[in-house]
Amino acid sequence: MLKTSLPLSILKNSFFLCCYVTHAIANDEASQADVLATMVIDTPVQNNEVHFNSIWDRQDLQATEVTDLNQVLKNEAGVTINQGSGQMTSAVNLRGAGGTGQGMVTLDGVPLFGNFAGMFSLSHYPLDAFEQVSITRGSDLNQNGSRTLGGAIHLKTRHVQEDSPFLHLEGGGFDTVRGAVGSGLNTTAGNFSAVVGRSDIFSGISQSQLGQEGDNFGLTHASGNWLKTLAHGQVDASLYFVRSDEEIDGPGLVLPRRIGWIDDKLGLLSNETWVSQLHGDYDVTPYWKSSLQFGFTQDRQKMVATRIKPFSISHQLVLVDWKNTHALFLDDKTHDKAELTWGVNTQHQQTLNVSASSQTTISPTVESEIHLGKWTWNAQGRFDHNDVYGDHPVYSFGVNHALSAHLNVFANGGTGYRQPGVSELLNPVFGNRTLKAESNAGGEVGVVWRPQPSSDIKVSGYHQNYHQMVVLMSSAIGTQRAENIPEVEMWGADMQARHRWSTRWESGFNYSYMDAINSLTRLQVASRPAHQGSIWNEIKLLPPLTLRIDLNVYGRYWFDAANKLSAHSAPRLNAMLKYQLTDKTAVYVRGENINDDRSPRILDFNYNGAAVYAGFRSDF
Repeated sequence: MLKTSLPLSILKNSFFLCCYVTHAIANDEASQADVLATMVIDTPVQNNEVHFNSIWDRQDLQATEVTDLNQVLKNEAGVTINQGSGQMTSAVNLRGAGGTGQGMVTLDGVPLFGNFAGMFSLSHYPLDAFEQVSITRGSDLNQNGSRTLGGAIHLKTRHVQEDSPFLHLEGGGFDTVRGAVGSGLNTTAGNFSAVVGRSDIFSGISQSQLGQEGDNFGLTHASGNWLKTLAHGQVDASLYFVRSDEEIDGPGLVLPRRIGWIDDKLGLLSNETWVSQLHGDYDVTPYWKSSLQFGFTQDRQKMVATRIKPFSISHQLVLVDWKNTHALFLDDKTHDKAELTWGVNTQHQQTLNVSASSQTTISPTVESEIHLGKWTWNAQGRFDHNDVYGDHPVYSFGVNHALSAHLNVFANGGTGYRQPGVSELLNPVFGNRTLKAESNAGGEVGVVWRPQPSSDIKVSGYHQNYHQMVVLMSSAIGTQRAENIPEVEMWGADMQARHRWSTRWESGFNYSYMDAINSLTRLQVASRPAHQGSIWNEIKLLPPLTLRIDLNVYGRYWFDAANKLSAHSAPRLNAMLKYQLTDKTAVYVRGENINDDRSPRILDFNYNGAAVYAGFRSDF
């Protein structure tokens, strides 16, 4: 069996080295009146939450100056991101569960399609376009239309204020040029905002680990928002569009006698996604709020390769979500209250031009939550009626107790069920029409400690049993397609911590442990490292000058189900130096993978080496 021990000494030594180097700076804070702007890995959870969740708001996202979701999610406990060269699609799982075929990521409440099983194009979602990124983990059934089993990633499109239009430009390694601009407008008809951007990589590396020919990438994105506040509610709408065109490689023979990814001069993949939604809230009474949302998304992929028959395939989803929340205030002085939320979530998905390719799920939902003194109790239930996969009820329970003003403990448990999405079933290359629905049952216990207002530590442990887990399975000879694993037993632990040492220095630490075992073969499930972690430090060197250093480390794991092909441990160091010209304008220099570790994270795919980028940002 593969030894998966992570070189934790790298994490520890780097952490203490950063502490030592910045010790003198921290002790000199008396001479500085400037306070380091807070940049947190995630907003501290509320005292009454019963799950290990986290949020990045607009300030957090902008402070990192990274480009897309890949870099943000690599700093999140319980989230595993494996990506190849350039801006190609990423292998994503939360606490070991994939579900990227449909619902792993939602945008303004609309569940999105992945490329195929286990893979999602996170690079299609530049951070300039979003107001908030939140991550839910575990058995939280109320996941904005997502039915994934390990958690989900939720995006909110950006609301640009009329008095804060912005311009962001960046260029650097691999002849990369990126830009985005946004503005807002306030009228009697409502508040409008829009963001548009373009990204090009003109000298990308080869996708293939053994390739010599470079593969380039281009992406255009645009989004818009509308918000109108009414006397007893509000109405909002949003639209998101992204199109990418990238040169790709293709399958071929990799010695000795194994199918792999090799140079393909004809390879080209185009991907186009539309997402739209209309949502309204109405206060029926002071104690009853009703909301209704209509959503639509379409994902189109077109691929040309030498050894793969050219194809064009489009997936569509229509969403209708109705919710009603009733509040009962038990004690005005203590804020004790009870809430009951009920509704119906309906999703219809189909693949165009393919027979027998549609399915509809109608799901009545109910959730109750009681806040009583130092206790919070939560219960959720959902009944899925699917015209292909039948009827399936799921439930979850959670509790949170405040042991003190600074210390909370929580626990939750429940079941989950997810029907395969049409992109997992019908992808011409990696799809599998015989996929079964996946389900799970398990629980979690955790603690949240806030020793100081600017410090917090979250730790949790979980156990899950998965049945018919959907994965993109690689064989020992290199072939890949979506498959079910009949039973997987998973144990894991997540930790996230941050601490402000002084007004000029803040640090954070994230670590995840996961043991995912195929219960039938007793082998480890592929692409799930037992250990991964990160350390970050942000230091105010001078009043206008800020330095940020991130170290991400991934442990070893298996590429294939037979545990024959292994991925090596990979530490990667990133750094950013930002100079604040004015309150609203800054320039920066950013380095990615500056230690130049090119260990592949996806079998046969290359990984970008060291690169440096320079950027300019202004909120006019």
